[in-house]
Amino acid sequence: MTPNKQKFEAAAVGTKFKNNCLLFDKILSQNHRQELIKIRQKLRYELQRYYDIGILSVAFVGQYSAGKSTIISALTGRRDIPINSDLTTDRTTSYDWQGIKLIDTPGLFTERQDHDEIAYNAIAKSDLLVFCLTSMLFDSITGENFKELAYHKGYRWKMMLIINKMSDEAGDDEAKIANYRRSLAEAIHPYSLDEFPICFIDGKDYCEGIDTKDAFLVEVSRFATFIDTINNFVKYRGYLTRFDTPIRIVLDCIDEAQLKIRNNEDRDMAFSEILTRLSRTVAQESDRFWTKIEGIILDMSSAIAKEGIILAASLTSNADGEQLKQQAPLKMEKHYNRAGQAILATITQSITSISQNIAQILSGNLVQIFIASSAYPKFSQDIGKHLDSQRIEVQINWLKQIAQTAGVNTNLAKGEIAANQDLPQIAGKFSNFQLKPWQLLTFPKTISYHCHQDSTIKLSDITSQFNAIAKHLEYQIKLQLREFEAQVYNEIDRMIAQARQEEASAQAYANTSEAQLNILRQDFHLLLRYIRTTTDIPVDC
Repeated sequence: MTPNKQKFEAAAVGTKFKNNCLLFDKILSQNHRQELIKIRQKLRYELQRYYDIGILSVAFVGQYSAGKSTIISALTGRRDIPINSDLTTDRTTSYDWQGIKLIDTPGLFTERQDHDEIAYNAIAKSDLLVFCLTSMLFDSITGENFKELAYHKGYRWKMMLIINKMSDEAGDDEAKIANYRRSLAEAIHPYSLDEFPICFIDGKDYCEGIDTKDAFLVEVSRFATFIDTINNFVKYRGYLTRFDTPIRIVLDCIDEAQLKIRNNEDRDMAFSEILTRLSRTVAQESDRFWTKIEGIILDMSSAIAKEGIILAASLTSNADGEQLKQQAPLKMEKHYNRAGQAILATITQSITSISQNIAQILSGNLVQIFIASSAYPKFSQDIGKHLDSQRIEVQINWLKQIAQTAGVNTNLAKGEIAANQDLPQIAGKFSNFQLKPWQLLTFPKTISYHCHQDSTIKLSDITSQFNAIAKHLEYQIKLQLREFEAQVYNEIDRMIAQARQEEASAQAYANTSEAQLNILRQDFHLLLRYIRTTTDIPVDC
């Protein structure tokens, strides 16, 4: 493949990569959730940091004491590079060589998992990899990890293999190389060793030969062959490999975004059912409250209407009519105040009832299952990194707000839920509820009548006035109780409805966005596959 053709293909890959990145950025920007904003910022930062470097990066990785630092020292001519220290090295170090960034990494496969993590992070962000072994070759651990990087991680096409410290074993080099190749092939079976550029060198001999001007050591080190091989490796796999790391950066962000917006079906179904039960309870409690209120109002109206009948009968029989007429407003006020006391008792009972019923729901098995599934990430760092912790927090906060409004003491994080032993907090402003004083009710409270020409008083003239007053009082009472309804039943119902709306929006967004992310992931994987097949050419060594 010619360099010009490679550059042409790189331009096509670059266009596709850019368009997909723009689409991914659009998906992340469509929702204002904080965790997706952070992923969007992370994506831009990681890509910009990679492009700011601007040069090809080659990471030297492998087991400790494989001579990685010595090889880099031999390539760069720098003798200030620490040697034989990678077991204790806890960071990567970069060196420049002919416009290429060489990255020295901590030794892999030690008991220091933090070192492995540092090395694997460098591997993920490097354009090419040089896997270093000694003449001891693969053991069971290094062999499996090599196959993990090459095949499971998909880095095969950008890896070359170096066998260092050739002089540690006596014997003819050609015979040793033949034996090494055979052993290496057996170690990575069923995969083919021919897929990798391989060099057999001794970095220490080369450094010593250069420093002492010993041409023999330089020659037997076979380092000149290694330099030619790595130059060819960079030349033939360096054009398209520049897209490999950015694609993997984007894929990591896609994975993270998808896990953030993906539904946890069991948890979400439980949350939805909890809201349904709460809504049903609020409706039942509201109906129960108004049924009691209607009964109280009916008793008051009946008592007032009865006063009208008594007054009308007394007036028509001339039996203490005027005295009863003067007493009528006081008697109606008495019935009105009695209704107020009954209403206050009903309010107190209703607040206690809704608090207890909501506490019963929030302490039930369904909520315990929900809490357990929500708390699980806190006990597993690996899973917790990927679960939608913010959405869980939003769901739990809604339940806490609903509980608080209903006067329920709750610590959902610990699963502690109980109705208040005393009068629930919500009863505070209603604990001393009183109907508007009789004197402040603005409607005619006196009874008027006139005699007909035959000096009789029509009974309906009296009773209709009492009935009208009763109806007006009914309206006044219901009007005052609407505030209680609004601040208790309607407020809880509003919270439930808003929680439902947010949950529905989150699920709709998740379903749409997840489908889009799946398509994007497929496109990026196709680009990786294209790069692998396009650069899948032998590099002679």
